[in-house]
Amino acid sequence: MRPLLLYWIAALLLLPAATPSVLHAVENSDGASMRDQIVAEHLQNALGRLERSADSASPARAVVARQMQRFYETLGYRVAWTNRKAIARLVEVIEQSAGDGLNPSDYHLDQIRTLYENPPLYPAMQVRADLLMTDALFTLLSHMRAGKVVPRSLDPNWNLPLSGPAGNSDEMLMSAVMDARFPELIASLRPSTQEYRLLRKGLAQYRTIAASGGWKQVPSGPGISEVGQTDKRMPFIRQRLIMTGDLVDNGLTQGALPAPSDTTATGQNPAHVYTPELFEAVKAFQRRHGLVVDGIVGNETIGAMDVSILAWIDQIRINLERYRWYSGKLGATYVMVNIPSFSVTVVRDGELRWTSRVIVGKPNQQTPVFKAEIQSVVFNPRWVIPSGILAQEALPAIKKNISYLSRHQLSVVNSEGKPVDPSTVNWSAYHGPGFPYRLVQASGDDGALGRIKFNMPNRFTVYMHDTPTKPLFERSYRAFSHGCVRVQNPNELGVILFNDPVKWNMQRIEEMIDTGKTRTINLPERVPVYFMYQTAFPDAENIAFRYDVYGRDPRLLKALDSSRERRFVEDALRSLAVPEPQKP
Repeated sequence: MRPLLLYWIAALLLLPAATPSVLHAVENSDGASMRDQIVAEHLQNALGRLERSADSASPARAVVARQMQRFYETLGYRVAWTNRKAIARLVEVIEQSAGDGLNPSDYHLDQIRTLYENPPLYPAMQVRADLLMTDALFTLLSHMRAGKVVPRSLDPNWNLPLSGPAGNSDEMLMSAVMDARFPELIASLRPSTQEYRLLRKGLAQYRTIAASGGWKQVPSGPGISEVGQTDKRMPFIRQRLIMTGDLVDNGLTQGALPAPSDTTATGQNPAHVYTPELFEAVKAFQRRHGLVVDGIVGNETIGAMDVSILAWIDQIRINLERYRWYSGKLGATYVMVNIPSFSVTVVRDGELRWTSRVIVGKPNQQTPVFKAEIQSVVFNPRWVIPSGILAQEALPAIKKNISYLSRHQLSVVNSEGKPVDPSTVNWSAYHGPGFPYRLVQASGDDGALGRIKFNMPNRFTVYMHDTPTKPLFERSYRAFSHGCVRVQNPNELGVILFNDPVKWNMQRIEEMIDTGKTRTINLPERVPVYFMYQTAFPDAENIAFRYDVYGRDPRLLKALDSSRERRFVEDALRSLAVPEPQKP
């Protein structure tokens, strides 16, 4: 935290209280001096303990401990929270942190409420109370700005900078503090993107649904595929879709729902008919959940409908945390691949310009989460088999049958790029590492990279490219690659990236491909590309959910709900929580 911010926070906390605090209401100056010395000693000792042991907790905790040390040093090691109105505002913003998917208990909420109602009278307890409040504020500021969980603690491949304060944050914070507005102080650090705002709004909506009891499960049964079919499960389906905004209530769900065991078709009760309106609502639900959009109510669709409201709430919380990691750091122009949604988007000058389907890595050959820069476009690219695929697939297959090379149109070349007769290679001697040749696939429609490739140097050897496996794009689940990202409409992406409708329009792209020659053309400017992992994100005014294809959500949820750092602070201050002497 910047020194200027520390100064202005101190200015707020030291505003005159409505009534004199016990600490400063002393009978004589000698008594005041003695108490100040005792307080200063307690503060210095406690802050020293926090700072010395913080590194063992987490890097983020160490940062907060140093901030607190500088803060109290600025105050001359005096208590800061002498203003009850400031404490009340602190309680308010802590409570509101739940709206961002954070846990108010991480900020000592219950203890601060108790301290507000029963202010401590003696130095040791006053210092403990003060430190808990300051830690609560600084920790909340940190979590709101960059997230509670350090991304690298879950994924060592993470190479994006954490979100930091905006360029004018000092001015915004100064104004908020001088006017004693803690809610505005926190709001100034909250991600300001529309995506975050809508996801936060969705969290509130889903919690409202949960508070009303959630939804009833749709009973299993035969598939419902045609408009006009009748089935006693229709009221369950209708009610479920109304609750999440996929369908407007027309009154057909009024009255008691049928017993779950009684779901066979009966007569033409209007409430049991699969109407065109309901058919479109089912498709909207399927679209939001990344399912095949066909309006057929089968096992997959019913399974998504029956996921509990609490599970969806946790999934929103998880993804609010992910947004805090990078929100505001993407820039005005970028490409983003969202791995769980199997999609790529291009934003230019802050506006969404293009989107397409993609195929990503299999669960056992995952596309990593990272940032790179697209630097060039390769037309009619040749494919050099990466070391991982070479060791795990190509070499074992060649040892079984050397015809693998011809079937996959692979040639063997040496380190100088000269062809090597495969029959002269002792294939049984190699298992991957130390293989002295390269296996190269010629360019063409049947090549693994298709007709166009987008170069983005990175340590994972991951890139985006065309593919001959076009039919796979019609599937809702598209984790089939070895880690690279196959793009459904790569020529369109090329036009967008060159951003020159005169020299590099679709016609020019196709002409370059039609030559059949391998050529690499640098982009006029490098374009950042982000490979991200969002399993919940805004969809207009609703929330879209995606299957956790790599199983990353549970670990993040566990870290998000961990109370380890809060307990670390409370344990470090436990020695100050001594019973206060009884009044005579």
